[in-house]
Amino acid sequence: RGTRESKVAEGTRVAMADVAALEAEIDRLHAYCERHGLNSRGVSDIVGREFALPVDAEHKATVLQVTTAAQPHMRAFHLAWLGFFSTFFSTFAPAPLMPYIKPALGISKREAAVAGMASVGSTIFFRLIMGLVADTIGARRGMAACLLVTTLPILGMMYVQDATGFIVCRGLIGISLASFVACQAWVSVMFSKPIVGLANATAGGWGNLGGGITNLAMPFVFLAVRDSFAPGDDDAAWRLCFWLPALLHFGTGLATLTGRDLPDGNVDELELSGAKQKSRSDVVLKVGFSNLNGWLLCVLYGMSFGVELTVTNEAATYFFEYHGLSVKLAGALASCFGLMNLFARSLGGIASDWLGKRFGMPGRIWSLWISQALEGVFCCLLGLTTSGMALEEIPASNTAGRCVLLLSVFSIFVQMAEGGTYAIVPQVSRSALGVVSGIVGAGGNLGSVVTTAAFFASSDARTDDSFIKMGLAIVASSCLCALLYWPDEGGALLGPRALGRFNPQLVLPPEGYGGADVIDLSGFAKGAPATARSTVLSTVKLSESVSTASEYESSADAENGDGSKESAAAPAATQPSKLCSAELRSVLSSDAVEQALKGLALSPAELRHEDALDALRLESPGLSTDELRRRAMSAGGATDRSALELV
Repeated sequence: RGTRESKVAEGTRVAMADVAALEAEIDRLHAYCERHGLNSRGVSDIVGREFALPVDAEHKATVLQVTTAAQPHMRAFHLAWLGFFSTFFSTFAPAPLMPYIKPALGISKREAAVAGMASVGSTIFFRLIMGLVADTIGARRGMAACLLVTTLPILGMMYVQDATGFIVCRGLIGISLASFVACQAWVSVMFSKPIVGLANATAGGWGNLGGGITNLAMPFVFLAVRDSFAPGDDDAAWRLCFWLPALLHFGTGLATLTGRDLPDGNVDELELSGAKQKSRSDVVLKVGFSNLNGWLLCVLYGMSFGVELTVTNEAATYFFEYHGLSVKLAGALASCFGLMNLFARSLGGIASDWLGKRFGMPGRIWSLWISQALEGVFCCLLGLTTSGMALEEIPASNTAGRCVLLLSVFSIFVQMAEGGTYAIVPQVSRSALGVVSGIVGAGGNLGSVVTTAAFFASSDARTDDSFIKMGLAIVASSCLCALLYWPDEGGALLGPRALGRFNPQLVLPPEGYGGADVIDLSGFAKGAPATARSTVLSTVKLSESVSTASEYESSADAENGDGSKESAAAPAATQPSKLCSAELRSVLSSDAVEQALKGLALSPAELRHEDALDALRLESPGLSTDELRRRAMSAGGATDRSALELV
């Protein structure tokens, strides 16, 4: 007997070593596949739908794979940026057409500035509302509503007759920029912390690209419409141009409804099933509005995104009036500022994620500080290029090329600062992510109103001098980064707990209150319908199953007192009925109990196979792996195979 036990023990040790090596190989293979965007582990959501991308424990994607639009992560990503792109395109569609709109409606420079401020200022309040909407009913529906409702004032732009109507329509269309908050909140709940900076920055940057595309495209759209539908009638041609942004709004709004609020489903479905805690508007408002970091980021974002909105409104007119370029060429050159969004905002997210991995939150803050300070420097350099010249000398100075280069570099740092800001936003308050996103986003639009009013609204102000003043304000505001602080991680100049018990989150959420993206799998397992009960939990190591099976086989072969061997198979037919305890039935439906008991009748030797154990775990999501093994051994089964047969 001793010799047999030693052989079994030695065989088990050999098998365990081989299995450990095999597991290491499999883990490396999984890691390789996941780095390349493959869900090699076959992880599914709480209703059994397999994810297209690798995910973390919260089912958030761990990679950004822009070449696919698969549900739920990449579908949400593409719909989020496309929805924001549509609103950016429509809001700034009038800007490159102003040389035609101004004489048609008799708009003065002051009225044009007011219309520009209305287009970006009207959304401030609605961005705050959108934050609350994202936290309570989901960013997806907020985005769709924003797009569909604002289709009407875009069509209204075709019928305006004076400056007042023009200002009102631009203000109503500008409300759609609240879609930015929905865009960032939606992406934030779909991607894991290590890459959320890149995902948010890319979605925001591609959305902001609408500003560059509209400056580039609308003059050509105007020419095409005039030549095809209104020969010689400039007034009719610019009005008909607004069919394009209207159709873009309507189509994207409908497409948005095909997405999913969260990786595991839509908000109302998850709340009804018990998988998600119902959001409370009073909690998210109190928590979101009482976070000091959120308000600091609000100001900082006003001097990056707000500056972008201001420059987008001014750039085409600047090249047309100061450098004497044609409307078409002025719009094309002005589009360089917006086109930097194609990659520059993503650079800000990448830099923030990279420094965040190495230095934590201080690294993210320094990334933002440096980007925003350089933004201000290049804004000043842009203005200094022509500041000392008389206006009539500028067209002959051949400085347009230099200004375009400086404008492009200036734009790169503007977008990087924006990306760096929203790489930090998801770390501010998970309980009120939407509200904080709304506060910061509203700060961006408020920043545009302030910078336009302070530097560009005066009829006597020179645009190049205004660039210099705005650049100095940007550099000064970047110093607010020094005040950002997280108790557990510190800030740019302070270490963790450097301020003692001070917490920038002045009002804490109630104990146990989760964020808008928190899914409780255990609660869902108890309350959901049978079709929604399957879930992929933690992967069980194969070596643990081998160990358990081998120990059981050894003990099953031990001799009884009368010299006979005890058979583990004897009670197999009767044991399952003894396992129908109240505890088991409390987590499984009657159908699932039958399936689970059928699985529990498997022998420990059969349970060594990972697929069998996985199948059993899927049928019993409320039971731990150890409990499953214990019940399986109690159920018994054939033991005619040794541990050495595993490999």
